[in-house]
Amino acid sequence: MNTIRCTGLCAAILIAGAGLAQASDAASPLKVGGAVRVNYVYKSWQADHPHGFVGLDTLRLDVSYDDGRLLGSAQYRYNNFPAGQGGYTDHFLHHGWVGLRLDGGSELHVGLDKMPFGLAPYASNNFYESIAYYIGFEDTYNLGASYASRSGPFEWQLGYYPRDGGSYGGGANTAHAANRYSFNIVPDDAQQGYGTGQADHEHDTLVARGAWHPDGPGKVELGLSALAGTIRSAGAGAADGRRRAAAAHLKHSAGPWKLMLEALYYDNQTRHGPAQTFGGLDPNSFVMLGAFGYPYPVAAKGAVYVANLSYDIAGSLGPLTGFKVYNDYSILKKKTGRFKDSLQNVSGMSFSSGGKWFFYADFMLARHQPYMSPDFGGLAATAPSHDGYTRRINLQAGYYF
Repeated sequence: MNTIRCTGLCAAILIAGAGLAQASDAASPLKVGGAVRVNYVYKSWQADHPHGFVGLDTLRLDVSYDDGRLLGSAQYRYNNFPAGQGGYTDHFLHHGWVGLRLDGGSELHVGLDKMPFGLAPYASNNFYESIAYYIGFEDTYNLGASYASRSGPFEWQLGYYPRDGGSYGGGANTAHAANRYSFNIVPDDAQQGYGTGQADHEHDTLVARGAWHPDGPGKVELGLSALAGTIRSAGAGAADGRRRAAAAHLKHSAGPWKLMLEALYYDNQTRHGPAQTFGGLDPNSFVMLGAFGYPYPVAAKGAVYVANLSYDIAGSLGPLTGFKVYNDYSILKKKTGRFKDSLQNVSGMSFSSGGKWFFYADFMLARHQPYMSPDFGGLAATAPSHDGYTRRINLQAGYYF
């Protein structure tokens, strides 16, 4: 088993979080907290870790403010991944924004904030989210401004993001441009990436999301989302391109049952030079996305389908409560390059204890998914040797303060 180390920045965040939390008054609009999360991981394709391993997943510091009119939120994260997870560290600003609550309950946010698109707040129940996350369309934070309003059964959000999620942090043995939480289109890296020479960034992204609750909140939600933006490119022979996406979603709750469905289409139209590729691929059949320190290729055009079903179990088991069982399925059907589809299915359970502890137990079955198989380039081209299904088990304990 790998031991968990907490040095340098890790210890500093723990000390700062503890001190600020003690200084924060329960009645104050300023709240300070954080979390420490530890995982046990087993990967069916890792012969060098036949019994899995234990490691630190996340150490984070949270600060929020809400006095009824002014509001804001920020979070900084530190990761120290063991050998089975790459054996590296990284840290970054997860989000940071300030806002204003307007008359009628609408809100205006400015800063690094979550992009309103598709199923919200997540298109998943499990810790590793859906395939939409790994291509930049779930739980994605970009730098810009957004407005959210709700009137009766309708809600809508608009966002403009001149920049992407940014690399506000650092790491060891990582690609700097990919040191971030959100998967964005990023420049490739010669040492930690694929050496394609692609040097792309997301710019001037416009997003609109609307949802209808015909039976009031918490029962049925029908929604549509749309996105359009620029891909700013550099490098020999490259020119700027465009990106667009659209999604339709449904959420339905019937007692303890909850159903989530989403259909998403995206298209990244690039104009890369002929040398900006690898393995003989068409340089415009894929784009490089990155997060957690590493970039990888993703099919430039595709459709994602999400189908999730969960059940809330009433009662408690000793100190444990809030049991939820779920099955989350998502698939990426690639529309370019004759690439093979990527899919993942996560069956699991989550529960909590004492309002401070939260637990996940997930069994993952996947194909051509970079975090659930050995095929790190699987969201675009894929190696014939990685054509089968792989399994991953993730058991997580998190303490939130």
